[in-house]
Amino acid sequence: MECEMKKEVVVIGLGYVGLPSIINHVKNGHKVIGFDIDKRKVDILNKGISPLDTVLDETVQMLKEKRTVFTYDGQLIKGKDVYIIDVPTPIDKNKIPDLSYIKSAVNLIKNKVKIGSLIILESTTYPGTTEEYLVAEFSKLGYHIGIDLFIAYSPERIDPGNTQSLSAKIPRIVAGHTNKCLSKVEDFFGSHVSSVSNLKTAELAKIYENTFRLVNIALADELQKISDNLDIEVGEVLEAAATKPFGFMKFTPNLGIGGHCIPVDPYYLTWLMADRGVETPLIDIAGKINDSMLDYYLEKIKDLSAQSKKEFAEMSIAVIGVTYKKNIADVRMSSVISLIKKLKAKNISVVAYDDVMHPYSASTDETVIGLEQDYQQLMQYDLVIYAVDHDVYEDKKKLIMDKSQLFYDLTTV
Repeated sequence: MECEMKKEVVVIGLGYVGLPSIINHVKNGHKVIGFDIDKRKVDILNKGISPLDTVLDETVQMLKEKRTVFTYDGQLIKGKDVYIIDVPTPIDKNKIPDLSYIKSAVNLIKNKVKIGSLIILESTTYPGTTEEYLVAEFSKLGYHIGIDLFIAYSPERIDPGNTQSLSAKIPRIVAGHTNKCLSKVEDFFGSHVSSVSNLKTAELAKIYENTFRLVNIALADELQKISDNLDIEVGEVLEAAATKPFGFMKFTPNLGIGGHCIPVDPYYLTWLMADRGVETPLIDIAGKINDSMLDYYLEKIKDLSAQSKKEFAEMSIAVIGVTYKKNIADVRMSSVISLIKKLKAKNISVVAYDDVMHPYSASTDETVIGLEQDYQQLMQYDLVIYAVDHDVYEDKKKLIMDKSQLFYDLTTV
């Protein structure tokens, strides 16, 4: 299916989902306006500089050459053909869904759409959100959805750090409130679409994708504990199991799942089901296992410190790599940052190093510096924790080990 005639498109939210979305739509020939309430981010983009490690400055400059507009002025987005909502959907401290960003996006555009506009929600959220926050809201304003305004859901499928997974080539799930809404969103995206019968199905499919990963990573975490107890190398177990060419997918244990997807999205589903009186014990226990891993590894680090001549509380520790995933700059919900905070809470001296963390996109109240290939400085620490296996460290790992008085590799646990 070929894309229909070129459109004026507004993308709301210029983060890890919104900015790649703009790139794809510009490449498809659409005229795009990127909107964000973050004035600093908009100003940086208008200078031709990328605020994200996953998007090159040269790509932003290409967008500018194609007359892409980046703005925080809501007046500039009035009367456009397509509105795409790519805003965060976090949880609060009690793991309750926070839909305030979606509400704000809807409030932003509800007086700016025109007759015939297509609105697409791409943010991951619980089944029923599109109907509850978009269809209901615009219906209240007098629009006849599917006749004079079109509403669809098409979840993002971004995999930060995976250079083999280009978002433009990943099949898109699409759904519309009516058949005409579905037809509109299918025509807009063109190729690589997988249509489903209704909005809730599309929303649940996305939530299930990420819940699937949480549950399987939790199983790998449990395998880690089993292997430790039996004095077996968990990596060897996983490699052996992975030789089976069917019925097995390899998931690896870790310090704790980070980022803004896997440790967040399943709670949208469990919250919804709890509200409807349905238990989700498997998802619940998977979340608890994930939450438990930080303290589990903290105890392992404490046990390892017995090899030092100092008491645990008196040790100086260097942590190499703080982002939530290798080869990306993002520290949102990074378990390594959480580990550092727990160590410091015990009055342990900790210095964090990361040569990949982006100066703008990766915000944390922890001070993080670059090693900058000065590995000699690691000798001053009682313990070096190798936490994130960025490619920039790959061929230096043995050197880092050699310069460490005591070395703990969290990337091979």
